[in-house]
Amino acid sequence: MIKTMLLSVFAFCAAITGANAQHVISGNIRNSTTGEVIPAVSVKAQNTPYGDYTNDQGNFRFTVHAPLPLTLVISSIGFTSREIAVTNTEPLKITLEPASILGNEVVVSASRHVQRKIESPVTIERIDNKDIINSAQTNYYNMLQGLKGVDITTSSLTFTTVTTRGFNTSGNTNFTQIVDGMDNQAPGLNFPLGASIGLTELDVDNLEVLSGASSALYGSRGLNGTMVMTGKDPFKYQGLSFQITQGVNHIKKGKGNDPMGPSPYYDWTVRWAKKINDKLAFKVNVQYTLAKDWLAADTSNTNSTGTKYTDPNYNGVNSYGSKTSVDINPFLEAALAQDPSLAPIIDPLLEKPSNYVARTGYPEYGYLSNEAKLLKLNAEVRYKIRPRLEAIVSGTYGSGNAVYSNDTRYALTGYKISQYRAELRSEQWFLRGYTSQENSGNTIIASPTMQLLNEAWKPSFNPSTMDGWYPQYTGALLQALATGSSLDEAHWAARQFADQGRPEAGSATFNRLKDSIAGLPTSQGGTLFLDRSRLYNAEFQYNFTKLVSWVELIAGLNYRMYKLDSKGTLFPDKNGPIDVAEYSAYAHLSKKLIDNKLRLGAAFRYDKNTLFEKPRITTRVSAVQEVAKEHFIRFSYQNAYSFPSNIQSLQSTLVDYNSYASGGSGRLLYGEYQFDEYPPYLLSSVTEYQQTDDPSKLERFNPRDIKPQSVDAFELGYSGLFGSCVLVDVLGYYSTWKNFIGYVNVANTPGTDDVTAFKERSKYISYNIAYNGAEKVNTYGYAASVSVDLSRNFMAKANFSSDFLKNRNNSQINNFNTPNWKFNVEFGNTGFGKNQVFSFNTSLRYRPAYFYSIGFASGTIDANVVLDAQVSYKLTKARSRIKLGATNLTNKYYYTGFGSPGIGGVYYATFAYNVF
Repeated sequence: MIKTMLLSVFAFCAAITGANAQHVISGNIRNSTTGEVIPAVSVKAQNTPYGDYTNDQGNFRFTVHAPLPLTLVISSIGFTSREIAVTNTEPLKITLEPASILGNEVVVSASRHVQRKIESPVTIERIDNKDIINSAQTNYYNMLQGLKGVDITTSSLTFTTVTTRGFNTSGNTNFTQIVDGMDNQAPGLNFPLGASIGLTELDVDNLEVLSGASSALYGSRGLNGTMVMTGKDPFKYQGLSFQITQGVNHIKKGKGNDPMGPSPYYDWTVRWAKKINDKLAFKVNVQYTLAKDWLAADTSNTNSTGTKYTDPNYNGVNSYGSKTSVDINPFLEAALAQDPSLAPIIDPLLEKPSNYVARTGYPEYGYLSNEAKLLKLNAEVRYKIRPRLEAIVSGTYGSGNAVYSNDTRYALTGYKISQYRAELRSEQWFLRGYTSQENSGNTIIASPTMQLLNEAWKPSFNPSTMDGWYPQYTGALLQALATGSSLDEAHWAARQFADQGRPEAGSATFNRLKDSIAGLPTSQGGTLFLDRSRLYNAEFQYNFTKLVSWVELIAGLNYRMYKLDSKGTLFPDKNGPIDVAEYSAYAHLSKKLIDNKLRLGAAFRYDKNTLFEKPRITTRVSAVQEVAKEHFIRFSYQNAYSFPSNIQSLQSTLVDYNSYASGGSGRLLYGEYQFDEYPPYLLSSVTEYQQTDDPSKLERFNPRDIKPQSVDAFELGYSGLFGSCVLVDVLGYYSTWKNFIGYVNVANTPGTDDVTAFKERSKYISYNIAYNGAEKVNTYGYAASVSVDLSRNFMAKANFSSDFLKNRNNSQINNFNTPNWKFNVEFGNTGFGKNQVFSFNTSLRYRPAYFYSIGFASGTIDANVVLDAQVSYKLTKARSRIKLGATNLTNKYYYTGFGSPGIGGVYYATFAYNVF
């Protein structure tokens, strides 16, 4: 009896010891075909919270508090998953078989939880770090233009704007960009500054693009789509990596109106990540880009078909300062009154109701700095409080130079933007807080700065001396006509005479005047705006699925505070920052039915903005039916909305924007002036921004308080995998927009005809107003893509998309800037030859001609075909890669936006270490 009891006690103690056993599991994982180590492979002990990822040497090591034997579950995208039984703590040597990734990609952003891309309820496109490595693009951001249904506008080398479903412009406020859970917009301007504080090239884990309406999950501004970027987890992606790209652009001077010659292109990126132990890991990222930017050099005339030699009112698309335009008839009348003998010359000129003459403008080259520069810094620390509870602290800083197009060209010189995040995350919930800080730097607003510079070196008219550029021009015009010159010759001679003393672009005098104007705040009569706005955001989300067994339920709360701070230069905040708050709550439910063949989903979101009385409620309902194995039909209805941007919202209070930013001698109508002081008129049937004294060409415009805009969108799609090697996706959509926000060019009441009252005439100012169109606007389109795994690591892809707009409100500039159809083709190989050390990739994009309208100019973008290509060689033992490539290989300049620069070829060589 005693013996039996002792044995029982011994067995119980042994069981306790085994249950609390601590074992170190380690090993190395390699590619079974090439023998290369495989980093970032997930290794988990089945039915436990313990696991690890292989480091850059292919090694893993973690401690598990569980008895042996146990089973390891090993998985990595692009390889066949394995389960391995572990009976002891000897280091393991494991190999994985390469496998096709088609149909196996997973996404998160479509429903805020992990699911296979092929089963997504809405259209979603995805890029991961392996796609980036094999791409020919010098910047992963530019890869987006090859995705189905995606449009971009490239305003400069460091500023690319992304959108879907047609509404495309530089600085799109209706497309949401989220990086590691943080809204990437500039707090004051309300649009993302391209990749300024996006992820560095080496730190991208994946990037997902949701096409069209997405407010139900991501809130305001998600009308044109949402892009969600996820950085690499330092526990998963470890080691030191760096990438050096040296290239050249502006290859052929004069091609595509490019005035530059060959210029160097540099891009250097470093990433260092280290797992200190099972609980602590960190990463540091640095990327620096330096190059000579593309230049906007469109010389076409926005006022007529004439050239600068034949049209005295010539205003080139990218000619700055020539928006100052005055009818010289009063000067002609004054000259006739002073000398009646000039009647034979002047009377024929006065037969025209007006004779407008524009000041001489300056081209972009030599005026705006074309030094494209971008510095990105990022640091992150992660601490695992428990195996399934993690604390994250991160900071990201971006600074540089960029140019973007809107109502004119804006040169953002030395801008700075940063984001700081603190987060607690478990498998079921997260609590995240972050802030965005903005500094607009020394921004030059191209057109108004040049208009004021022209006035600085020679006033258009000085009433005290009765002299100035226009009186000199008029006198020289009459003298040339009197000596027998033709009218065109006389106008040209008059311009040459009036331009005497005009400083050359880039000269010491020019730079002194430019700096004095561009360095003076708009509130003091200059063109500098001092945007120091900030954003604070807190979000909590919980997955109730384990608590509510009958449905998958995710719900969350979000609070956002904008601190608008422009020192009175952009907002009416002379007395201190303006607070604008948003409150949100959302929920997403999904349920599988009919033997798990049908998944139904619904999402709801409530948003309240303190600038608007009424809250907004948005919804999404969806259904995904598996009609056969690996073949899915999806249907969704979504409504989305956007509160107007902070600038648009505050327009109703007439925010002071005293910068002449809209052309003519005009400004955006965010001025503190009351409408009854400057009655606005719609400029109809006259050239954009042109000033006129003919009342018959003016139609009164009645402003109204701006309202949130919304869209109701229906989508039907199909995704199917054929034989594990052909993936097909097709879709069609139809959307209805309400209270669509567009823009209109307006002007105040014309001044007098008295030549001595020229100053009063200058009050005839043109404006650019955002307002809601009364009509319902519809957009619709369709798209298809096919990806084919050709085996032996060869892959071919093609996609086609089409977007249309109907019920266009012709009184608005609506920014629907996309061709009716477009297609992309890609062909490449990720490893061929002995030991698969060679790889290549080629892509071709075709865009037919299409109309593009933006605040300061409109016109046709010519059809273009763009070819990108690269070939790479791996130095396996050195864990390095050499890539030779080119974007726009043929160097045929093309445009993605009217008034934006022509984009030529970039030819480069890249050396990458530890980047696989």
